[in-house]
Order: sequence, then C-alpha cells, then structure tokens
Amino acid sequence: MAASAEVRRVQVVGNGEPTRITIWSDTAQDARAFLAESDGARSLILPLTGVIAPRSGDGMGGVETWALSDDTLSFALDKPLMVARVLSLPPAGNEPLYRVIIDLQTVSAARFSSVAKRDMRKLGALRAEEQKAAMNLEMASLRPDAPVVRSKRASGQKYVVVIDAGHGGKDPGALAITGGKEKDITLRAALALKKRLENDPRYSVRLTRDTDIYIEHEDRVTMARDWGADLFISLHADAAMSPKTSGASVYTISANGERRIDKEANKNNWRIPIEDGAPEQLSGILKDLVKRETKTRSAEFAEMLLPELEKSGPVLRNTHRNAGFYVLLAPDVPAVLLEMGFVTNREDVKRLQSDKAMDKSMTAVKRGIDRFFDKQDVLLAGQG
Repeated sequence: MAASAEVRRVQVVGNGEPTRITIWSDTAQDARAFLAESDGARSLILPLTGVIAPRSGDGMGGVETWALSDDTLSFALDKPLMVARVLSLPPAGNEPLYRVIIDLQTVSAARFSSVAKRDMRKLGALRAEEQKAAMNLEMASLRPDAPVVRSKRASGQKYVVVIDAGHGGKDPGALAITGGKEKDITLRAALALKKRLENDPRYSVRLTRDTDIYIEHEDRVTMARDWGADLFISLHADAAMSPKTSGASVYTISANGERRIDKEANKNNWRIPIEDGAPEQLSGILKDLVKRETKTRSAEFAEMLLPELEKSGPVLRNTHRNAGFYVLLAPDVPAVLLEMGFVTNREDVKRLQSDKAMDKSMTAVKRGIDRFFDKQDVLLAGQG
C-alpha cells in the first residue's frame, strides 16, 4: 500500500486565459490530469498517490470547486477548459514541498468533449492498472515468500458464472420446425454447460432457472448482480423467415441498449458501488467508467467465444452482433446473449436436439469462458 501523504494546499488563480492550479504535497506526485464529461457536467481529474484526507474548496477562472477524496483530486469546471501544461516540481530553495502545476486554457465545448472522451479511456486504463497493482500487493502480503498467484483464486475465491436459460414456463420461445420448444433447448444447454463448468475448480456456477418456470427479465439481471456475477451468459435459439438461415451468433449491448441502462438501473436499484464520500460529480464519472469497462469486457468475451463456437458448428456471418436485449443491461456485469442456432433450420434443430452435438457446443462455450478468465488471471496477477 502506498505511504500516507498529505496535500497541504490547493490554489486556483486566473481567468481561463490561462487558469493555473497549484497543488502542494509533502510527497512527490506523478502529475497526470484528465478531462471528463458526464451528463453535461465537466471536470478535471488528478489521480494522486497515497492521499487519504478528504477536503474541498472553491476555485475561479472556470474552476467552480475542487474536492479531494480517495486518492483523487477533482475540479468541477463551469466552462470548457483544456490542459495546456502539467508540471511536477520537487522542493527547491525556500519551497519545502512538492508541487504540481496545471495550466488550463479556454476551448470550445466540442473540443472539450472530444478530449474528454479520450481522457476517460486513459483514466479507465489507469484505474485498471492501479487495481491490478493493489491486488498484487495484497497477494504478496499474504505470502511474502511466494510468487504472486493468480487473480481471485489467490484468496480462495471462484469466478461466478451465471447461466440464463432463455424463456421458460408460460413463455415457450420459438417453436422448432421439427417439433419442440426453445425453452426446453435452452434449459438442456444451461444444465449441460453448468455440468462442465462445475468440473473446473475455478468456477462457481448459478442458474437463473433449472426447471420449466418463467422468470422476468429484470429478475434475471438482479439475480446475477446479487450473486456477484463475473460473467452472465443468456442462452437462446433463434428463428428466421428463411429455413436456410443457420448458425450461432453472439450479441452484446448496442448503443440503443446502453441508453436504457441508467433508467433500468434506477428502476431496479442496480447500484454501482462507489466509495462513500466521493463527490457527486466524480461518482457519476466513475460509474460511467464502470459501464464502459463492462461493455469492453462483454465484447472481449464475445470475441473469445466466437472462434470456439466455429469449431463446434456453423456460425452466422457477422457473428458478433449488437442488440438492446434486456438481459444485457446490467451496468457492471459483463454479459452476452448466445443464439445457439435456428429452430427454423432442420440441420440446426437436429444439432440442438442431439445430446452429442449439445455436448460439443457447450464444451466450446466452456473453452471460450476459460480463455476469458485466463486473460483476467494474467491481467490481475501482472504476470503477462
């Protein structure tokens, strides 16, 4: 853990042409400043090292207020400003403290938004690296004489995989061309995948349903979040107008779906956990980063799953697709919807209703899951 540090003073002067922020600290800081924008609110984020004391104050020259909380110094901006220069200075002469100096210039709103999008990606990557480093230190402290072990398994935890068998009960789903119902196919697939995953000590597996019952879409997402899911997979079988259409496909959240997340999260109390005491504006930015990371990880899993599916059977062209399916709306759980094939295609139905072919298909899904968490292990352990 980083040594405790103290920010002794924060000063904001100027009128935007330029505005200068100066931070005095009793330890050296890696001066990196990031612009951020969320729901029209603009801010400047400065990650710090080891600072724990919350403080706040007023600004000027386009800086409305500032707040220090949990290793982050955030500045609320009341007009678009651009970082022109960042300096990190050691103690010198009559100045016994370390200083970080940030010069800001007024820019257009469009320019600010463009840079803020870029900076939020950079800040998200930085936070991920910090989380990785913190976990490594924690692992090392448990066994200082041993090499850093891998990811969640270091503390005896397992990756939680939630498998959602689509439809069920009063909702039969699509009807197969040769007879049978989608809800039965998805349940067989879910039970088969669960069996394979449970043979691997890395995983804890939960099913949203293991019998022929109907569960509301929002309840499926809530279950996954309550179980602390690291990955959510919703299993389905597709239908098409043409009986010639066949093959598997994988869906992740679309842009339209993303626009529904906040509304449904508020409606269902899907709260993203943010450290208590964080300023409201900063909390909004951090929540946006969580949602971006979740979307990225969902897409990463989809891209790892597809090559494995191709080994087990046909897949559609443009196999990785986007949609606003409700089960993909969790703000903080990587999720995909897997269409295993088409019940309107005779060959696909034959494959979906065959125990041998289902075994092959779910083994492929298991390999995709393994690849996804293998990558998480490497990233979190820092042993890539």
